[in-house]
Amino acid sequence: MIVDLKIKSVEIRLSKIFTGNLNNIIGATVCSIERKAKIIIINLDNGYSILIHLKMTGQLVIDRKQNNRSTRVAGGHPSVDWVADLPNKFTHVIFVFSSGITMYFNDLRRFGYIKLYKTDEVDLLEPIKKLGPEPFSLKLTPEYLMGVFVKRPKIKIKQLLLDQTVISGIGNIYADESLFCSNISPLRLAKDIKRSEIIELLKCIKIVLRQAIKYGGSSENTFVHASGSKGQMQNYFKVYRRTGQNCLNGCGKIIRVVVGGRGTYYCPKCQN
Repeated sequence: MIVDLKIKSVEIRLSKIFTGNLNNIIGATVCSIERKAKIIIINLDNGYSILIHLKMTGQLVIDRKQNNRSTRVAGGHPSVDWVADLPNKFTHVIFVFSSGITMYFNDLRRFGYIKLYKTDEVDLLEPIKKLGPEPFSLKLTPEYLMGVFVKRPKIKIKQLLLDQTVISGIGNIYADESLFCSNISPLRLAKDIKRSEIIELLKCIKIVLRQAIKYGGSSENTFVHASGSKGQMQNYFKVYRRTGQNCLNGCGKIIRVVVGGRGTYYCPKCQN
């Protein structure tokens, strides 16, 4: 929606959220938008890029006013009232574009950020340079994961799935769901995972993520769409947040443990 639009102004309401010189982007036109792991990258036609990380509670709302009507598109983690009334006390940065479009950066807990860099420096930044391949990348092969497991044999498989330097883009929910799909216990060590299991795990990661995309993500806590509607993937969880419930394979009960500081859900009967 903002590609090919010019940035007319930027209002920074909370200085710690924004890093960079506004003079480098005012008047520039958006030429492309991409994503690396959880970092949104807005590339401009003057050789600069805007990097945005929503962290735990951030959200972007793009509002278009035309013919006395407002159309909104959003992504992230708002509550419904954030979307209904903008700007508000959770709005920290406001971008005004040409064609009557405004983009609001909201963040309840103020952990997110917006940073400016030269476009040719982005891939050299440490947070991006160290990212592993994404789930649908051709670089994510059984051989690649086997190499990682050889180097880190005593790390639990769940921890490795969440490590963005190993695979970028898998969060806590979908790590649990992918491990259930592949019948692998989240407690198993990397050195004990067979090649055939790695192949099945990679297949399951894609299956689970495609389903999540189909159902608009999961509204575990505060995530809603611009209309206030929630994602529906939580209605299809097989293990996540199902402690004490029957395993859908009919073999036992789902339990919760902590792995690497993260709540982890699995069936000890069929995941081994």
